[in-house]
Amino acid sequence: MVVLAVALLGGAVWFFNRAHTVVRLQGGKATLDRGALPPGLLSDLGDVARMTGADGRLELRGEGAGLKLTIKGLPEGPEQRVRNVTLLRKDRIRRT
Repeated sequence: MVVLAVALLGGAVWFFNRAHTVVRLQGGKATLDRGALPPGLLSDLGDVARMTGADGRLELRGEGAGLKLTIKGLPEGPEQRVRNVTLLRKDRIRRT
């Protein structure tokens, strides 16, 4: 019984902490792997991917003022560009 309760609790923590939106930047393109983005944001992220040629991943958790970005695999310059482009639209990013 205790093992089942711990497993359920662990599953709930994982589910609520997982990114609601995931964007992959690879080969000069931005691809939405999970979730939804405000109009134009995927295109802007694609421009960053095209200009920098960097490959990485953007994960979004939360929404509005509580938005948390996790960027993996990008060098510092492209990472900051992705952060800037995304945070310009943070008020329109919602969980789906």
